[in-house]
Amino acid sequence: MSANPAAGGGEKAAASGQADCTPTLVGHRFFCSWSGGKDAYLAFARAVAAGGRPQALVCMLHEDGDRSRGHGLPVELLAAQAAALGIPLVSAATTWDDYEATFVGALHELRRQGVEAGVFGDIDLEGHRVWVEEVCEIANVSCHVPLWQEPRRLLIGELLAGGVRATVVAVDAAKLDASFLGRELTAELVAELEAAGADACGEEGEYHTMVTAAPLFSAPVPLVWDGLEERDGHSVLKFTAVEAK
Repeated sequence: MSANPAAGGGEKAAASGQADCTPTLVGHRFFCSWSGGKDAYLAFARAVAAGGRPQALVCMLHEDGDRSRGHGLPVELLAAQAAALGIPLVSAATTWDDYEATFVGALHELRRQGVEAGVFGDIDLEGHRVWVEEVCEIANVSCHVPLWQEPRRLLIGELLAGGVRATVVAVDAAKLDASFLGRELTAELVAELEAAGADACGEEGEYHTMVTAAPLFSAPVPLVWDGLEERDGHSVLKFTAVEAK
């Protein structure tokens, strides 16, 4: 799912029935709202398969500028993923209060550079969809949510069958045990997550992943950590330096 401060739905919720990643994306320059995780990657991959032309990954950072707002990934890892995809990482430090204004500012700049569309990895949280549609409208870019309302297990199966490798990097400490951290995403792990009460894709924020290898990556992005830590109600991996290839 996409990291954004959306809190609820609204009158625009009725738009959620529209088709996404239709042929209207063919040949269009797009940015992808990037968390570093599995859903963002799958949305990106589907947009590319639909004929879109990727131009940038967009990720908002914690106000200290060293890690992402959503998944808490070090900016060095996000930059390594962008390099593996061969496109720039567009990032900006922000507070939650200023998140929308900062995000829209980044979109305006991308629009000036010729970007025409935005791609997001949300699955079915209505408030998130309304928010991404609104910010795209403000920036005058089309909005695409290619995973919208698809069955969770279908999405997981598509990822795994496609050779995507992802590691659990954070869990909501109130919902999941820290023992899930550092484990690679597999069908068996997803079954364990569901048995523990989590959504299969973690759409409610129960867990977050980082993609370390994928068909569209030119090279793997190694994930290195040294223990665990608690941050903002989450148990997270204690990341260390990016390992040399």
